[in-house]
Amino acid sequence: MPRIDAVLFDLDGTLVDSIPLIADTLKKTLREFFPALSVSPAEVDAMIGPPLSASFARYTADPHVVRTMIERYRAIYQECEMESIRIYPRAAETLRMLKARGYKLGLVTSKFTASALPSLDHYGLTGLFDVIVGLEHVTNHKPHPEPVLKALAAFRYGQAVMVGDTEGDLVAGRDAGILTCAVGWSHRRDSLRALAPDFWIDDYAELLPAIERYGSKEEL
Repeated sequence: MPRIDAVLFDLDGTLVDSIPLIADTLKKTLREFFPALSVSPAEVDAMIGPPLSASFARYTADPHVVRTMIERYRAIYQECEMESIRIYPRAAETLRMLKARGYKLGLVTSKFTASALPSLDHYGLTGLFDVIVGLEHVTNHKPHPEPVLKALAAFRYGQAVMVGDTEGDLVAGRDAGILTCAVGWSHRRDSLRALAPDFWIDDYAELLPAIERYGSKEEL
């Protein structure tokens, strides 16, 4: 059993608590473009995780309108980003400990890198990652394994684990042939449980011990 020596993370809902802001921004954008449209909470939830282009294409087949909606979404989001998002407790400390112990770290996000960097920079996380795979780097987004495989190709590793808060994160990791870890603060807990992830954490303080226990099995 290879020791885990690489850890990949999703961003939104996994490292930073941005889900309420994302949901609010999605609703505001849709109201601006489709004032008569009534969007249920379940519909909004389904749009959290996939790229914006896929989410907005649900409501219009016009690619120009989709692009304009994305631009408006980003403008609304950026206005409130730094005052609205929070990093999850002990996330930064855990990343630094992993880095100090020699683990390879990757970020795999369905955002464009330029949209992901502000929150990473704000919390001093950017330099901790050996690789960042954004939406512009792949043809297929999560749950397709391509983004995970793209990140893994950046370094040598024995075993890796994908940490995420949505079904797409876990399926992408599983289909890329690596271990998966679900975060218990996800708004999709039941769906994540159904995917039977290899690890489940309710606090970032649990991640490093779980990884190191897995590695110790090699010596049993």
